[in-house]
Amino acid sequence: MIFIYAIYVILMYLFYPLIFIVFSIMALFNKPIRKGALSRLGFIYPKENNKNAIWIHAVSVGEIVAVKEIVFYLVEKGYSVYLSTTTVGGYDIAKKNYGDKVELFYLTLDYPNMINKLIKLISPEYVMITEIEIWPSMIYCLHKKLIPLYMINGRIGKKEIKGYKNFQFFFKPYFNMYRKILAQSQIDKKNMIKIGMPESLIKVTGNLKYDINYSVNEEKIDDLESRIPANKFVITVGSSHSNEEEIILKAINSLGIKENIFIVIVPRDINRGNEIKEIAAKLGYNLPLYMEYETNSEDGIIINTIGELLNWYKLSDLVIMGGTFIGNVGGHNILEAIYFKKPVIVGRYMYNFIEIYEYMKECVFNCEDKNKLAEVIKYAYENKDIRDAISEKAYNLLIQNNGASKRTMDIINKFQGIQN
Repeated sequence: MIFIYAIYVILMYLFYPLIFIVFSIMALFNKPIRKGALSRLGFIYPKENNKNAIWIHAVSVGEIVAVKEIVFYLVEKGYSVYLSTTTVGGYDIAKKNYGDKVELFYLTLDYPNMINKLIKLISPEYVMITEIEIWPSMIYCLHKKLIPLYMINGRIGKKEIKGYKNFQFFFKPYFNMYRKILAQSQIDKKNMIKIGMPESLIKVTGNLKYDINYSVNEEKIDDLESRIPANKFVITVGSSHSNEEEIILKAINSLGIKENIFIVIVPRDINRGNEIKEIAAKLGYNLPLYMEYETNSEDGIIINTIGELLNWYKLSDLVIMGGTFIGNVGGHNILEAIYFKKPVIVGRYMYNFIEIYEYMKECVFNCEDKNKLAEVIKYAYENKDIRDAISEKAYNLLIQNNGASKRTMDIINKFQGIQN
């Protein structure tokens, strides 16, 4: 294990000049990347801790939101919470959700000297990493310093299994360095065992995303609602990917209901705004970008900024879940729309959220064949009673499954010898 880790570290240092140049070039031309480049390259660090600290690492927007109950629990208990991320979207949403309640920072690249400096500055009692993020130097340095490390909300997607199994010789030693691995579901636990995680370390605690408690700014909602033409049926396409927008817009066109629809497209990659605008224009839609939204459009809007998805879910009559109509994504989180009691259309590809989908599949509009999307939209559009019934049923199931955050903290507290 030491030999393999040594090779990893040597290669990381050998490639540092190239990584530095690439980051610098990207930062020069890409403002969002510029925000975190200096931190990731090890030039900027969080402030030094002066009281009991817990370090949580979460990457995506969804992960940042999912740890919300845990963050607030720890803050209430008097801990200094250090929250790290590696994405601009994650950083921005954390800033919005947590403000000065946490010490927010971009995680450095996985170099031992940088990681050890972070550990010294933070001096955490223990560390939590969400889902499955294998940073060898981070895990190894924490292990050497006897700082407990927990994987929380752990999951292994179907497409990830093969990669981890092929490189099990590299990953397996790091799996054994966790104090406890807390999985989202029994399916994830089985997948974890397949890739070499020790069964004795794994405990199923449920999905933190069921513990969501979203809020929106009602004044903002009123402002957005005033921009929607009267008597329009609002369809929000959440977290869409390339090709999906065209599939959805063509489906609506084929029904002859375009004049009755206000379509809101929220792409997973907000930098695709202009590309989507051009596709929409070719199909007869005038869809302005949200950041350039000075005049109202009868057709809809493209959201090219972070933090607006929930607002539009709340304003929707129907949600179409992106990432579910093409095979290389595996879906996105449908619980956000369900929280606002909105009916959701889901395509056939939800393998990265299989536990959530299996639980909720009777409470969504399923579209196994993208060529039949128009039929599913038509059915949902014409049947308000059914939309209301399934969205209410889905919401009730969501509320019934709250508690993963508490189960997670109960187990960690037990291993840390902390009274609840």
